[in-house]
Amino acid sequence: MEQLKKPQKIDYHLVTSCKSAKEILDKSQIKLEVVNFARDLQDMPPNKLHAQEFAKQVKNKLSKSKNIEVEILDKKVIEKNKMGLLLAVNAGSHHEPRVVVLNYKGNSKSKETLGLIGKGITFDSGGYNLKSSANLSDMKFDMSGAAVVCSAFLTLAKLKPKINAVAVVCLTDNTIGGHATLPESIITSMNGKSVEINNTDAEGRLVLADGITYAIQKKKATKIITIATLTGAVVAALGENLTGILTNNRVFYRQFRQALAKSQERY
Repeated sequence: MEQLKKPQKIDYHLVTSCKSAKEILDKSQIKLEVVNFARDLQDMPPNKLHAQEFAKQVKNKLSKSKNIEVEILDKKVIEKNKMGLLLAVNAGSHHEPRVVVLNYKGNSKSKETLGLIGKGITFDSGGYNLKSSANLSDMKFDMSGAAVVCSAFLTLAKLKPKINAVAVVCLTDNTIGGHATLPESIITSMNGKSVEINNTDAEGRLVLADGITYAIQKKKATKIITIATLTGAVVAALGENLTGILTNNRVFYRQFRQALAKSQERY
């Protein structure tokens, strides 16, 4: 009995009275590609997805897009920009840090630029404030904010909205070594302010701070959204299915809530 071969191509024929069915299908396919890109990054093991590899994956995915400019900052450029907080988190690592900068210009007439800053900690040991064995589980996902931000720019490349946006993704692992940053160290950030490191497991806000400064000073971002797996306190307060939002601009927050309602995201 001959075994049937799998078809090379499968055709689907949809019959609907909805005039916008094709538009819905096209956008759904884009969403699937974008979500899967983020999940592929998240699922890579931390011994493979170090900062350089993360940057390489993003460049390979987005450099083909004609309307996205991709910049990769290596350690020398990071040092030149005096991103001291990112360098402090990276100090104990065997892998160099990277900063991925993505530029999207969809409206040349607008002076507004939305900045998306992603936390890219490819593995978080907690540093010298070492996490317990139980809490080390899933710490490869501490780069999820960075994955979401980079995936969002893949969406911009395909949907081409009339906005201007910049992404700044600070990438490193947070590990222990002879040069790792110690608790009570004083570090100078990119904007010149000094920071006392009371807990080396609070590394996320450090890399985000330098990312925010870079977006404002170098890319002239007028509004900022940071995206991060920043603190277990949010899970303790809101559970597994809600994302917490903190804001210093309630007008911007109300605009943001309208977008959340359309996307049916729970915040």
